Amino acid sequence: MIDLNNKKFIALQNSENGEVSQQTCFHYFQQGKMIWAEYGGGEIAKGFLIGKWINETHIEFTYQHLNKKLENRLGRCVTLFQYTEQSKLLGIERWQWLDTLEKGESQIIEIE
Repeated sequence: MIDLNNKKFIALQNSENGEVSQQTCFHYFQQGKMIWAEYGGGEIAKGFLIGKWINETHIEFTYQHLNKKLENRLGRCVTLFQYTEQSKLLGIERWQWLDTLEKGESQIIEIE
């Protein structure tokens, strides 16, 4: 299991129906198998996610945010973490909005 505590990520790419962009920053925290994060930037005013490690490389979580239009959006996601050649964490995400049931994929990369 990878330690996500106090790690920061930005989006590398996202599906067109997603709201996360390269201006969105995620700040992760971890206690044991429990993970959570705060995020914001770009079209997202403020967001939170909470979930858990489901195996050595995958987390699952639910997320909720307010976008710049003050719309409350929520969904669920499973993320696979792996290391890049530069020893940065890369997250490959498969997510689904819970209000529209649309699905998408995104990638996040560790910064700092």
